[in-house]
Amino acid sequence: MKARRILVVEDEQIVAEDLRMTLETLGYEVAGIANSGEKAIELAGSERPDLILMDIMLAGSMDGIQAAAHIRRSYDMPVIYVTAYADSNLLERAKLTEPYGYIVKPFNEREVQSNIEIALFKHRMEYEIRKRDAILLALGFGVEWFLRQFSDTHRIMLQGAPERWGYDFHPILEQIAIAMDLDRAAIFRFREGDDSLENLDMISEWSMGVIPFRAKEKGDLEISLSEIGLAGSLQEMKAGKPVMIHPAALPASERTLLESLTIRAGIVLPVFAHDQIWGLALFASGKEREFLGEEVEAMKIAVNIIGGAVSLYVAAETRSAGGQPI
Repeated sequence: MKARRILVVEDEQIVAEDLRMTLETLGYEVAGIANSGEKAIELAGSERPDLILMDIMLAGSMDGIQAAAHIRRSYDMPVIYVTAYADSNLLERAKLTEPYGYIVKPFNEREVQSNIEIALFKHRMEYEIRKRDAILLALGFGVEWFLRQFSDTHRIMLQGAPERWGYDFHPILEQIAIAMDLDRAAIFRFREGDDSLENLDMISEWSMGVIPFRAKEKGDLEISLSEIGLAGSLQEMKAGKPVMIHPAALPASERTLLESLTIRAGIVLPVFAHDQIWGLALFASGKEREFLGEEVEAMKIAVNIIGGAVSLYVAAETRSAGGQPI
């Protein structure tokens, strides 16, 4: 397990070094030592530690409480105060920043470790609760979107190009990806006439702060299963199973495109229309990560909504063509 990274904010060098030695003895990694509130804010942004040990009384124009308040507004990082003072007014100010604990000087290893582990656990649980709420909200949005799209026309038109036969799944992809802290989501359709089910066309894509698939070297939006690390995974997907993608574990020939798009972890789910595999949904991140069971279940629900939309769309197009698929 990767060592947790701790930022130490302490203007007394002896105390700071004592904390560093204590943390390293306990198996943590020290992300840096700041001797002022301003430096603490700078290192919080550049180092992105898992937790901050913040001395309340700092030399300079900004004390630890002010620095912690700024960090809380800007970054989602737990802060534990380290203090030798029990002044009631100071503690009242400190409570407003919602710290994850207090360590009183002089400290001991057991006190430091217990405060850190409780703070990390609490912060992780709060994150999971926020994410779960966001996922539920996103799925609710997906159902609303589905009903709104099909209440009158039974069709989804590609945004900005109403003359094209196509789909605009961008809104639901955006909601799900943001809820799960992802930076990319896309829908691919198996190319018509390709009985091997090897080649796909991109139908809809959402990305935030990353290179989109549309910017890849190929001029069109066709992509093969092997280009996204899915060689040999077709039978799994036909059986309705999600497939995890970790480019670092793939052969070099299957990870070139993924690496060029800075995809470090992903999950692909099959999209079914009328009980036949129609395409794929890709959810990906530029960070190494795993996908929790509840996240996968939420993605399945979202993909089922998309599959239902495709089924209705294809049925409507078939009817309009006199019973023949378009």
